Amino acid sequence: MATSAKLALLPFSNRDGSDDHDYLGVGMIDEMLHALSWVDGLYLAPLTSSFRFPSQDADLPAVAERLGVDHLLKGDFQLADDSLAISAQLVKPDGTVLWEADYTGSKGQLQEHLDAVLQGIAEALGLDIRIASELSVSKASTTDSDAYDHYLHGLNFFRRYDVKNVEAALKEFTAALKIDREFARAWARLAECYAKYFMNYDSSRGEFATKALDAARNAVKLAPDFARAHAALGTALMINKELIEAEAAFEKAEETNPRLFDAWFQHARACFQMGNLKKAAEKFERAGLVQPDDYQTPLLLRQVYLSLGKFDEAQAVARRGVQLARKHLELNRKDARAIYLAAGSLIQLGQYREAIEWSERALAVAPDDPMINYNVACCYAQAGEPEKALDCLDKAKNSGLVSAAWLKRDSDLISLHDEPRFKQLLEELA
Repeated sequence: MATSAKLALLPFSNRDGSDDHDYLGVGMIDEMLHALSWVDGLYLAPLTSSFRFPSQDADLPAVAERLGVDHLLKGDFQLADDSLAISAQLVKPDGTVLWEADYTGSKGQLQEHLDAVLQGIAEALGLDIRIASELSVSKASTTDSDAYDHYLHGLNFFRRYDVKNVEAALKEFTAALKIDREFARAWARLAECYAKYFMNYDSSRGEFATKALDAARNAVKLAPDFARAHAALGTALMINKELIEAEAAFEKAEETNPRLFDAWFQHARACFQMGNLKKAAEKFERAGLVQPDDYQTPLLLRQVYLSLGKFDEAQAVARRGVQLARKHLELNRKDARAIYLAAGSLIQLGQYREAIEWSERALAVAPDDPMINYNVACCYAQAGEPEKALDCLDKAKNSGLVSAAWLKRDSDLISLHDEPRFKQLLEELA
C-alpha cells in the first residue's frame, strides 16, 4: 500500500488557557481522524500518541520526528457561551504553512467547521475529488449541539485507560442519547464502551453485554452504511458468544470501510475464539497494514502464529511488538495493556527477567484487574512459575474473553495443562 502522506493531528489548544473546554480540542481531532481513516495510502499518527502534543506547545520538528510524520495539523479554538472560533493550519515540520483558515460562528456549527477543515486538508494533500467529497464528521451524527457536546466529552474519556474514565464515557454517551435518540454515532460508541467495560473490567455485569448489543443494533438500524456501527455490532455479538453472527457484522464493516482498524482487529479476536487460527492470523495481518504502529496487533498475532506452529514468524512479530510497545509507553506510561502484552513477547524472546519485571509493573497498575492477571499468568506460565500463574488465572475468571476454549487454545498456557488447578478452572469456566 503506497503512502501519499504521513499526517498527525495535534489537539487544538484552548486560547483562554483554562481546562474547562480541553475535551473539545481532543474530541475534534478524534472526529477528524475517524473521517480520514478510510483514505487509502494516508498514514495517520494514532491519537493515543498525538494527543500528548497540544498544538500550542508543539515543537514541530521534534513532534514530527517522534510521531514519524511529514505533515501536521495544528490549531486553536475559543468557546464563549454559544460563540465558537477555530483556527487551523496544515504545516510541514519546518513550519511551512500549506493551508490555513479561520472559522467563527455558533457552537452548533462545529461539525460544519470540522468538515471545512477536512476539505482544506484534502485540497492541500492533493486527495482526489471523490475522496474529498466523502470527508465529513457529519455522517450518522446529530444536529443538536448539546448532544454533540456530550458525545465529545465521551470521546475524551473513552480514550483513557482506567475503569473510571470508561464509566465517565458511558455517562456522557448516555446523556447525548437522552437528547437525541437518533444519534447513530453515539449509539455505536456507547456499544463500544459497554463492550470495553465487559471485556476488560467485569464480565459479571452481564447486563453490559446485553446493553452493548442493544446499542449496536440501534446504531446499525439508524445508519446501515456506517462502518463503525457494524464493527460495534460485531464486538457486541462476540462478547455475547454469538460468533457466527459477529463474523457477518465484521465482514460488513470491512466491506463498508476497509480502513477501519477496529473491524479487522476485533474480527481477528472472534476468529481466534472460534478456533479458526488461519483466519485469525489473516485478520490480524490486515489490521497491522491498516494501523502499522499499533502495538497490540503483532503482540496478539504472536500467539496465533505459535498456535499454528509458525515459530519464526512468531519471533519476528514478537520483536516488532515489543519495539512498538516501548515506543507507545514512552508517551503512555500507565497503559497496563501495553506492558503486559509486551511482557509475554519478552518471555518468548528469552528476556525472562525483564518480562517478570514488566508483569509486576502491570499488576501494580491494577492488582485485581482480570485481563492484567490473565496476561501476567501467561508470562508466569512460560517462566516456569505455575502457582503464580494459576493464582493470576483465578483472579482473571471475571474477564469476558477468558473462556475454557480460549484457555485451551492459548499456546502461552501449555505448561499448565497437566496442573490439577488448571483442569479445575476449565471445568468451572465450561
